[in-house]
Amino acid sequence: MRRRLAVFFAAAFVSVFGAVACGGGAQEDVQKQGEEQAKEGQQQVEGQLREATQQIEQQAQEAKQKIGQETQEVQKQGKEQRP
Repeated sequence: MRRRLAVFFAAAFVSVFGAVACGGGAQEDVQKQGEEQAKEGQQQVEGQLREATQQIEQQAQEAKQKIGQETQEVQKQGKEQRP
């Protein structure tokens, strides 16, 4: 009887801690997967930010050139109107 009881407790002990060990591995896998997804998301956001920044800089440069051209035209017209 004692032997059966000891075997029963040993089996229960191994199965409980074995399940915990397996569950721990699954938890690590889920954590790694979450970290990878977060890293990919961060890289995607950084890429979008770079693209938006470049687009804004390009638009600012174009606006600056347009203002320069318009300023030159106004100055030219002002010189032509003077006697």
